[in-house]
Amino acid sequence: MIELTLLAAAGVIARKLDFMNSAFDTMLSRLVMNFSLPALMISSVLNNTGLPDFATIMRILGFSMLAYVLMMVVSYLVPRLYPNLEPATRGAHSFMMGFGNTSFVGLPILNAIFGPAAVFYGVINNIPFNIFAFTCGEAMIKQGGAPKAGPSLKRRVKKVLRNLMNPAMIACIVALVLASLGITDNGGLVGNTLNYIGQMTVPASMLIIGSTLATMSPKEMLSHAKPYVTSVMRLLVIPVALFFAMRPFIDDPLILGVIVVGAGMPVASMGTMMALMYDGDVKAMSQGTFITTVLALATIPLLAVLVS
Repeated sequence: MIELTLLAAAGVIARKLDFMNSAFDTMLSRLVMNFSLPALMISSVLNNTGLPDFATIMRILGFSMLAYVLMMVVSYLVPRLYPNLEPATRGAHSFMMGFGNTSFVGLPILNAIFGPAAVFYGVINNIPFNIFAFTCGEAMIKQGGAPKAGPSLKRRVKKVLRNLMNPAMIACIVALVLASLGITDNGGLVGNTLNYIGQMTVPASMLIIGSTLATMSPKEMLSHAKPYVTSVMRLLVIPVALFFAMRPFIDDPLILGVIVVGAGMPVASMGTMMALMYDGDVKAMSQGTFITTVLALATIPLLAVLVS
């Protein structure tokens, strides 16, 4: 975590020295999300010499789905206990509690904590994330949007399916199929090539996070109380609750560790993009993203100790 923190600090310095800017961050983010991250996902299978069997893969997927169902219930109910919240702000807090950055930040951190084998487990965990983010998450953000005539059910289903078919989700499915068939290429041409491409994900993602943090005003981001409550829920309360709720049913410590640590990631960056698209509370989303990104540097090691 110290190494990852230093990488983020390098991003702050690079932004201050004008080696990075918004346009560069945007392009690098697109490169990571659509190129190096999918390569990392598929590489986690091709270069894995100890792939789990199909039954274990289905267990990981099942427990991940269950974890997201529980998180959706909590993230829907808890913000309704906050006093004096506008619907858009309540929706933003619901999204922040329910969805962490399980791919862009989560996969590199799982690799750092548990090793390369955990990346594939994290890839499986990202399948329910995508499903719930583009259904429940989108509905949360839209709570405060201007009323509009909604599209037909058929068009809504098509839109959800179109959103789900992004490069990261496609890579998840490809990795799942390869693992189910036991196809690997450890030391081979394809496996090595994807591994080299995937290795840029960790440093690039942390540099982008650091560069983004450098543009935010700490005074503005840290001056409100409710984002702290939501941040504590996202980073500690929900993952710790999942740990104790699911531990009696999961005998594989790696599966439990991936689910718990994955649930403790900082707020998913896609929340801000969704808030901009659907007239959500961009300010609240930005505050929560900033606070959780900073605090995660301290809370993720605590979760790693818990699951160890």
